[in-house]
Amino acid sequence: MSLLTQFMSTLTKMSTSRHRRRTSAAAVPPTEGKRARNKDVIRRKIVAAALTLFQTKGFETTTTRAIARKAGIAEGTVFNYFRTKEDIALHFFELEVDRAIATVRDTPRLRKAPLDEQLFALVESQLDYLASHERFIGAAFLEALKPTSALGVFNHRAQALRLRYIAFVQELFEASAPKKRSHALDWIGPQAFWVFYLGVLLFWLQDTSPRKANTIALLDRSLSIGASLFGQVRR
Repeated sequence: MSLLTQFMSTLTKMSTSRHRRRTSAAAVPPTEGKRARNKDVIRRKIVAAALTLFQTKGFETTTTRAIARKAGIAEGTVFNYFRTKEDIALHFFELEVDRAIATVRDTPRLRKAPLDEQLFALVESQLDYLASHERFIGAAFLEALKPTSALGVFNHRAQALRLRYIAFVQELFEASAPKKRSHALDWIGPQAFWVFYLGVLLFWLQDTSPRKANTIALLDRSLSIGASLFGQVRR
């Protein structure tokens, strides 16, 4: 009887062990890291295809169907990532701002640089990111002037992007204030800088000088003068 009990106990343990292994295997989901990488690859393909078409065919005439065809995926897949082509454009501009902010934040030399140098690096990084898409940027700028446009100032996502950009510029203004004293310019300055950036962008779009040298010179002189004036007012 003892041998029978031991035998039955062994069978039970083996059965339980196999059940646990099957349950464990069934419970393990696909690797989240791999899934995220695959989604990122598809998103990048969509954005790259869209930017190519925006630049070569024009923003107005480009359709999501054409973007899907260019990316080699189904149109429905595009909609899984972006609802409209305007959403793709906004994603591109979000990447532009992310890159520009990271340039200033992640460069040790710039973290301790004067305000005008930080702002110069910020805008220069933006223009460098946009350089290969000049035709599209011009079209997007005009599109953003339409009150009902998804790229316009009344779109909540576009507003959030603008506010994030201004908030970072405000950080730079406040950090450059003498003895960390607060001043009205620490709020007005970033707002004015946003308008200034749009002016520089318009100038850049019309600039035919080699390597946009006139834009860089304008940016450099303007920021030097502006920083000097702000410094005097703050005293």
